[in-house]
Amino acid sequence: MNETIERNVEKVKEMIDSEKEVASLERMKYRLSDAIREGSKVSDQSYSWIGENDSMCALSAGIAAAKARGYIS
Repeated sequence: MNETIERNVEKVKEMIDSEKEVASLERMKYRLSDAIREGSKVSDQSYSWIGENDSMCALSAGIAAAKARGYIS
């Protein structure tokens, strides 16, 4: 499971434009819903925590995005 999340963390990191995002994050709070939306852009939907071909459920997608942004390790 962790390997799938870590691969998707890297995909989210590639999407983030850090300078633009820092300014944006100063104006708003990063919520779980934001993390789920962002993480779901790099994987297909799974109906279990982790599915085939690096697919993830909503919470796993949120974890990948939050890890990519450094909110959790």
